[in-house]
Parts: sequence; structure tokens; C-alpha cells
Amino acid sequence: MSLARARLLLPRKHAVGSVSLIQRRFASHDSHAHHEHHDDAHYSPEAGFSTPFWRNTVLLSLFAVGFYKWAPSPNQDVYLTRWLAQYTTPSEIWATVNQKHLLLSHQASENTILQTDAKRPNVHRYRYPQILDTGSPHLQPVGRVADMSSTVVRSG
Repeated sequence: MSLARARLLLPRKHAVGSVSLIQRRFASHDSHAHHEHHDDAHYSPEAGFSTPFWRNTVLLSLFAVGFYKWAPSPNQDVYLTRWLAQYTTPSEIWATVNQKHLLLSHQASENTILQTDAKRPNVHRYRYPQILDTGSPHLQPVGRVADMSSTVVRSG
């Protein structure tokens, strides 16, 4: 019952007759006679193992057993095996392709390692590079001072 209809049935002020109507509507069914529901529908008996599912299962299992028993062994040279071998690439070609791929992959990994481990060369930066030009190149003992004539001071 909807709420709007129940609100209409609720007792208004000083209305006596509608209370008994609501009590009758919501009363339990204990006072009424119990009626058993008899199912008169006719159900077919269960099919058991005569359904198409079981028939197909038995036929498929017989086919699998027969194929396993009479199929040629893997070492026999059968027409189907020869026909498939005609359209497939020989194993020697795949071996050379795989070897070449292995060598190229190895070279690529070595290049990657070389690039990831690479570092810029160490640069010694002097605080005052003009100090290199202050000394006289003359009257220096042999072997005590390095030859700095080809050194170029860069700004940076």
C-alpha cells in the first residue's frame, strides 16, 4: 500500500470508524483459514544421460581415444608433415637469424652501458688563471717547470 493511500486511511480527529478499517487491513491472517497451494503443473521427468550434452561428450571421448591409438608417431614421415615442412622456413636459417640478433643485441647493450657510464673529463679550474703568465720562461732549470707555452686560458 502506498503512503498516500495509508495517509487517507489514517484516523482524523474524532473519526472512529476508520481505525477499525486500518486494523482490519493490517490484521494478521491467523484468523483466516489456511489454504495450501497445490501445484497442478505437469513436469517432465529428468532426462538423465540421454541428453545431447552427454551424447556429444561420449562421441568426443571415443574420437580422442581413437586418434591417440591410431595417429602416427612423431618420428614417422607422414604426408601432412612433409606438406608443412614444404611451407616452413628451415631451422638453419632461423639459427643464423637468431645468432645475428644475439650479436646485435650484445652490441646494443654494450653501447648503452658505454653511454650510461660516460663522464665528462675532469676540468681543473684555476682561481686566478692569469698567474700562469707571470713567471719568466728564461733562467729555469731543466725539468723543474712544465712547458706551458701551448696552454690557452679560456673564459668560462
